[in-house]
Amino acid sequence: MSELLIFICQFSVVFLLGVQSQMVRDSNCIGAAIGSLLIGYSQFYVFAIIGGLTAGDLFTAQGMAFILAGPLAIITSIKTHPHITKLFKREVKK
Repeated sequence: MSELLIFICQFSVVFLLGVQSQMVRDSNCIGAAIGSLLIGYSQFYVFAIIGGLTAGDLFTAQGMAFILAGPLAIITSIKTHPHITKLFKREVKK
């Protein structure tokens, strides 16, 4: 099991949850709906990939990749949300 793959999948889930939360707050229905679809897709892969891990694996490389992805992803989603919002507004105006 690749630590990088675990990190990327978990990062995706948390990042998308952070962005979707802000889309909901801003009443951006299209952005929130797209985010919801992407969250479901990424969650499917997270569960498939980490299905064999147990609580005893928490401090292994795989466990740390899973845990550390969350804080990094939520900070990234907060910082990138203004840019993502501009993209949605630009596409709607066209």
